[in-house]
Formats: sequence, structure tokens, C-alpha cells
Amino acid sequence: MKETAFEKIAESHLVKTLPDGRMVLVLDEKWCHEITTPNGIIDARARGLDYVSDPNTVLAMIDHALPPNDAGSAFQAKLIREWSKQHNIQFLEIGWGGVCHAVIPETGRVKPGMTAIMGDSHTCTSGALCALTSGVGTTELEAGLLTGLWILRPQKVIRVNFIGKLPSNVYSKDLILYLISRIGTNGATNAILEFGGPIIDDMGIDGRFTMCNMTVEAGATCGMIMIDQISIDYLWPIIKNQYFDKTKALEDLSKWNSDFDCNYDKVIEIDVSDLEPVTTVEYTPANVVPVKEIAGKEVNQVYIASCTNARIEDLRIAAKLFEVLGKPVHPNTRCIVVPATAHIWRQANKEGLLDIFAKAGCYISGPTCGACLGMSCGVIAEEEVCLSTTNRNYKDRMGKGGMIHLASPATAVFTAVNGKITVPDKSVCLSIQPFGHKQYSEDYVNPIPWPKQSVPQIDFRSLYAKISSQSDKEKSFSGKPFLLKEDREIGTEELIPAHYLNETEKKRFGEHCLELVVIEERKALSTSNILVHFRPFGAGSSREQAVWALENCGVGIRCVIAPKFHRIFYTNMFNNGNLCIELVEDITREIFKDNPNNIEIIWDTPNNDQGHITWNNKEAEFPISVYQKNLIRKQGLMNMILELAAELQAEGKL
Repeated sequence: MKETAFEKIAESHLVKTLPDGRMVLVLDEKWCHEITTPNGIIDARARGLDYVSDPNTVLAMIDHALPPNDAGSAFQAKLIREWSKQHNIQFLEIGWGGVCHAVIPETGRVKPGMTAIMGDSHTCTSGALCALTSGVGTTELEAGLLTGLWILRPQKVIRVNFIGKLPSNVYSKDLILYLISRIGTNGATNAILEFGGPIIDDMGIDGRFTMCNMTVEAGATCGMIMIDQISIDYLWPIIKNQYFDKTKALEDLSKWNSDFDCNYDKVIEIDVSDLEPVTTVEYTPANVVPVKEIAGKEVNQVYIASCTNARIEDLRIAAKLFEVLGKPVHPNTRCIVVPATAHIWRQANKEGLLDIFAKAGCYISGPTCGACLGMSCGVIAEEEVCLSTTNRNYKDRMGKGGMIHLASPATAVFTAVNGKITVPDKSVCLSIQPFGHKQYSEDYVNPIPWPKQSVPQIDFRSLYAKISSQSDKEKSFSGKPFLLKEDREIGTEELIPAHYLNETEKKRFGEHCLELVVIEERKALSTSNILVHFRPFGAGSSREQAVWALENCGVGIRCVIAPKFHRIFYTNMFNNGNLCIELVEDITREIFKDNPNNIEIIWDTPNNDQGHITWNNKEAEFPISVYQKNLIRKQGLMNMILELAAELQAEGKL
């Protein structure tokens, strides 16, 4: 039987299939940073579950607030640093790390055919090396660290072939933005986006990382690109001791590639020949227009940074364009350049790129997520406009009241020197090719050795017996609804803004829940049990703090009703023993029209895959699987995963 790469990887890691088709997979790697991991550490300790199944498979780092810029961030950094030491986990200290999704492949933690999770939505980036890597919430990461297991629902595989001749001023960022505009922010929910075709075949590894990085903006679980000679050239310093030569390495590792005539759930073909440089408008990465449509718009800041576009190839292109154009940053704007990792920073310095940026008037920062999510180093003010090479343009993301236009590094440079949004000139872009493309050497990656650690023996059966009755979370979701009237998608960024992510006390998140959205109706929000919205809900960051913000907002909101949910938020709700109800938009709008004082919810019905709600003498059914019902019965994922681990351990499968 011919299989996709996803099917091959999933089957090779499968230890159990649950009744609704969900797969229990063994994890090869678990990655941690200081924003989403500390609450997992605190929760594990409170439960008496502060164990790590295999420290050799864990990498920890500080990246979002690097270095910490306030007391809360410093506490988070201290906590993850000390926890790593306690469990003999490799920890990348300041000066050796950087933005996680650039650090992880660079340090040799990604191998073709592997599985990995991290409490960060852009973990899909590493799928560029034909690996199944995905962003999850804190509870899912906590469960993976403890048991080495990950529960994944069945996935569709969508193949996207890029064909034609790529215009000289169109880059990987333009391609992925164009794709997202075509399929929408939910177009690949619970799916793998697999990229191929001659354009991908000829694309450098950093461009491939850019493509996979933004697949989550289309709802995808992971982006994936097949192994070829370019992949092997990049990986060679990491894998060279395992193979006689690159030919043998390619022969072996390409076994994970999708078979030539396998069946995809959907195939999309995009001819790039007539594509133009693009950018985003408004507050979603799916609202994409050609740069020329808003050319001339003045910008206050240009930001060349992030896990999307701050690798060495991106910096080479940007620096060369500054050099060829021979112009400094326009006096009416500012340009911030943030190399993604300490290693990339050093390499850029060695190649003279930082000197070019400095002479052009750019501010050069050390590696950090920084302003990408509005935490530090380049946050914009109200009414300011930023053209950014980052991955999200949600409302208030880089600063309250600011506007973000996403674009390629080339568009960023042309915009910086002109002080207004500018289409990259084809002839200038052509003149710098193939600068920055496929220039791989021994120092392109930066493997950091870590001595092999002993693996603890954990008795999951005794642990489950101790904790299975600890939680007493309410299992009824009926109550007063709050009708969220914003006529647009609401994401996790608005449920809890990033500048509160340095908190570790869950009650604090509730104080700031939806504070930039719900201003005049705070009292109504705080006295409600259910939130109802008529547009897709939960896009953006994997931050489980969004769920805790709802839970701790006044009396507590533990049920959200919407037409569509984004994968990670949806999963996080159930993993906390909460409920998401999907109803078609017409029904959610009908609830708004009826403005009920109470909604009755029956989720634990005899029908295995349905629940029932009633309001104002009206009723509707909603989908809820046996697995999701069990999560509620067991009051969240941790009890369920321990029971599962105990069962697998008894069967000798763990």
C-alpha cells in the first residue's frame, strides 16, 4: 500500500488506536520554552507528577523574553532553568540559544521521520525536514514530558504543488501568504500541508522553514517537505557520523517521503509564474493583497525578525539589498533586525551582514521573539504601522492599536529605505540571486553536544492510583451565556494579550480576559458561564493561558459556542475538562437574536457522538466524541494520559 509521509511516520510511532480513531503516538522529542512550560511544571509538582520520562529527548530554552525584561519573565526563566537542572535536561542558556524554531533544527534535534511537540504553535516549522512536529498546549506538553505519549486525532493530508517560473521578487513568504489567502485560516485544520513541485525542489532550506512555519496560520497541524539533496546537505554536519556518504544518507532517509502514487485527501496546484509580492491587510494572515495595492502607505517601523524570516538566508538577502540599493533607512521610519539565533547572529557578523545593517541605520537586536508577539524590543504604539517579516497580524499583536503588514524580507528592505510600503524591484532582486540560496557549510548548523542521561523508571500504575481522584472540577456547563458581538474571528491573542504571559498564577489571567475586546460589558462577562460567538474562534498562539483566562474570569467560563474552532485552542479546552460546542453559523446567530438568559447543555448523552443544547424552547445537537466525553469525565488530560500510560505499561508497550 502506498503511503504519505505522515502515514509512515504516524504508523511507525503508533502504540494504540482509540475507539474514535485517535492515535496514541510515542514522542521522539519534547521541546520547552519559558512562556508555556512553567505552568506545566507548577501543575506537575502540585499533582505529585514532577517526572520526565526521558530527559535525553527534551530540549529547554528561553526565547520569548530573551533576556528577561521584567520580574515575571525572570521568574519563568529561573523556574525552567532550575527544572532543567533537576531533571538533567539540556538547557540552552542565554548566548547559546535564540528563537526556538530556528534553534531546534540548527542544534540537530530534528531528524526525518521523527515525532515532536512543543508548547508553541509554530512547532510545525521543523516539518521542513520531513518530521511530524506540532504545536500543543501546556497540558499536552506536560503529559508528553511525563509519559512520552501524544494523542493525535486522524489527519488529512493536503498536497500543494508549486509550479511555473518564480518571479525574481517573489519569495517563500509570498508563496505561503498567497496559499493562506486561498484556503483560509481554517483551510487545513486537522490536516498536514505537504509541499512539493519544482519551486519547492529548488528552494533553499531556510525558505522551506518559512513555508512550514506559517502552515499553522491555515490551521494545519504540521507542514511537511520531503527529503532531498538540499535536506541532506543541510543535515550533513549533524548526521555525517551515521552514514558512509551523502548518497547513503539520502537513500536511507528518503524512505520517509510520501510514495510517488500515494493518495492525498486533496491536491492543490499553484502556478507561481504570475504571482507578485504580497502583504496582509486588516487583522488576519488570510487577508492578502499584492504589495502594489497599498504601495505608498507610510510606515513607522520595519521589523526583520522571528522564526519565520530571520535565518541566515533571510539576512543575506536583506543585507545585500541594502548594499545594492545604497540607501539608509528612511528618516521617517525605523528598522529593527533580529537574527533568529545566537549562532545566526555570529554567522551574520562573520559575513559582514551586521555591519551592512548598522551602516544603513538599522537597530540590531540579540535573538528574541520580542516584538513579534508584543513582548519586548520593538513593540509599536497606537496608530503606528509596522511592516514585518513575522507570521501574525492579529489585532493588537505587536502593540495595542497598531497595524501589522506581513511581508518578505525583500519587501521589508525596499519599504525601510523609502519610508513607505514599496514593491521590491524585479531587476534589483534578480541582481542579487543566488545570494543567500543553498550556501551550506559545516558552520551552517550548530550541534551542541549533551551527555547521555539515565532514564528514570516511572511506575505509571501507582501514580495513576494516587492522583485519579484528586480533581473535583464541575462537570455541568449549563448557565448564563455571554454574547460576544465582535463581527470577526477572535483569537487567543485577544483572550489574553501577550504582555500578561509573564504571569504564572492562573487567577491573574482571568483579570485580563478579553480586556481589549470587552470593555463596556465586563460585568456581564464576569457573571457568565458560557461564551457564544458567531465567527471562528481561537486562532493564533497555542497559549493555554487563553483557556485559564476564561476559566478564571469572574464566575468562570468553561464552555465556548462557535461555528468553528482552531485546533490547539479546541484541544486545550477539552484537555482542561472544559467544553467547546461547534454549531453552524446560522444557529449561533439565532442564539444572538434570541438573547437567552440561560442555555441548558447536556453533553453526557447516550448517543456516543452527540450532545444537546436548549435555549428559549429551541434546541440543537452538537458533535462530541467518546474521547472528549471521557476527558470531561476524568476532568482533563492528565488523569486520562496516566491511565493510558498505566495500561500500556502493563501490556509491555511502554
